[in-house]
Amino acid sequence: MLIRKITDLYKKFEVYISVIGFSFGLIMTFLTLTRVDMFMENFWIIINLLIVVFTIFALTFYENHLKKRNLPNTGESLFSFLLPLFIQFAFGGLFATYFVFYIRSSSLSDSWLFLLILLVLLIGNEIWKKHYERLTFQISVLFTSFYLFFIFLLPVLWHRLGADLFLASGILSLIIIFLFTLLLRKFALEKFNSSHNYLKTSIVGIFLAMNIMYFTNIIPPIPLSLKEAGVYHSIVKVSGGQYQAKGEDKSWFDYFVHYPVFHKVVGEPVYVFSAIFSPVKFATQIIHQWQYYDEVKKIWVDSSKVVLPITGGREEGYRTYSSKSAVSPGLWRVKVMISSGQILGKIGFRVVNVSNRAILIESLIY
Repeated sequence: MLIRKITDLYKKFEVYISVIGFSFGLIMTFLTLTRVDMFMENFWIIINLLIVVFTIFALTFYENHLKKRNLPNTGESLFSFLLPLFIQFAFGGLFATYFVFYIRSSSLSDSWLFLLILLVLLIGNEIWKKHYERLTFQISVLFTSFYLFFIFLLPVLWHRLGADLFLASGILSLIIIFLFTLLLRKFALEKFNSSHNYLKTSIVGIFLAMNIMYFTNIIPPIPLSLKEAGVYHSIVKVSGGQYQAKGEDKSWFDYFVHYPVFHKVVGEPVYVFSAIFSPVKFATQIIHQWQYYDEVKKIWVDSSKVVLPITGGREEGYRTYSSKSAVSPGLWRVKVMISSGQILGKIGFRVVNVSNRAILIESLIY
């Protein structure tokens, strides 16, 4: 009777519980997750993956063996109620973690499609409880979860980025799902065979979609992330390894302007600063691609490219900058990206020529 009352009460307030749990979980994930290369963050992901794997086994075993033995209604309702919930909660923890990690490595204008897919997975997890009773859906979402994990785990372990590591993450995910389905067939041969073709189509579709998004630079260059960026009138490295920058005073409103005005004296250079986080022992190169907007052709035109080496491990990001002298009036932006073309972020500004230098504020960049 107690179990029945608990399940009925949950079903009655399920919508409110889901909304509160989703909001609280996402906020806590944003506040508590720090670095993609930390042991505890990755351990948390592995724990949730294991919960999903064992719960799918338990649910499949129950539906194909215990359920046929005519369990008492209490036991049957408890199994059918709890097991899909365990899968839902574990997937919720996984997708919340992935969403936070990937959004930190993204340029919204370039990776919006991929982030939208992650957001759909995250929000959809709250309304897909019934679908978690379907084997094909369970395994497809599990395959996606492994894939998203290995995309950043392998670069963290090998201390580099590369198409070979991305392909390896997909192959490793396929191998794990293949072995998982081999074991699962022992528990549910009839059910597995009935959905075998749908499962293959789903897995192949996910694999191809992930590869298309990667090689069209829609997937962000995780585990790298742009921690800080800005445009300045001068940047000088001072004692203690800090950088002293001179920039224009900005009001809070300027942070919401897409292309803030940069008052430039003719002949003086423009400096763009970026702080890139990368994991420990992670050495790579980033690119500052300077572009101006052609008002006649209505397109962005490449002006110059500066290659900058970075070293990983610093919490606030590895600090570096580039400068350019021949900056004409108009719209400019600097794309911060890696050699493959994946974009970490963009710094946009509007150059206006002036005869008198603007009032500048000195600050240390830590």
